[in-house]
Amino acid sequence: MMQQIVEQLMDNIAHTTDLYERILATERDKQRAIVAADIDALAAIVAREEVLVSLAGQLEADRACLRGRFAEADRRLGPGSRLEHVIAVIDGPPHDLLAEKHQHLLALAAQIHDVNRVNFQLLRSSIDLLRGILDEVLGTSSVPGTYDPSGHHEAGPRAATCVDQIL
Repeated sequence: MMQQIVEQLMDNIAHTTDLYERILATERDKQRAIVAADIDALAAIVAREEVLVSLAGQLEADRACLRGRFAEADRRLGPGSRLEHVIAVIDGPPHDLLAEKHQHLLALAAQIHDVNRVNFQLLRSSIDLLRGILDEVLGTSSVPGTYDPSGHHEAGPRAATCVDQIL
């Protein structure tokens, strides 16, 4: 019975690895779309992400079930044991293979995190740029005040906007 659970866990980890690689590729595609300001590509990527999130949820539910089955078969594990705890109680060659696959998953997760961090920064910079453009066009930006020779603050004039220049 334990052998069957180990095989199912290996299969689950292999599917999860494939999924993480697809997520990483998708996030890199998103990065290129953000840089290119390609809204259509971003919309398609979001649709792909929704499918990947659904798959991730299913794989995690399957893995949670397997962890529960491991806990029933080995009293050293609790029902909420993490994957590294499950791997620790497996003996023989499957232990080393699962530990290696687990490390690979962690490395992929770190890469996904790094790409997502850059994507977040790119999107934030894009939003800040758009706000600046809108402020300039709509005249909502303010010019910093100046100081007179005695050091008193004087309010600055309102900046002329593109709309003012047209009117």
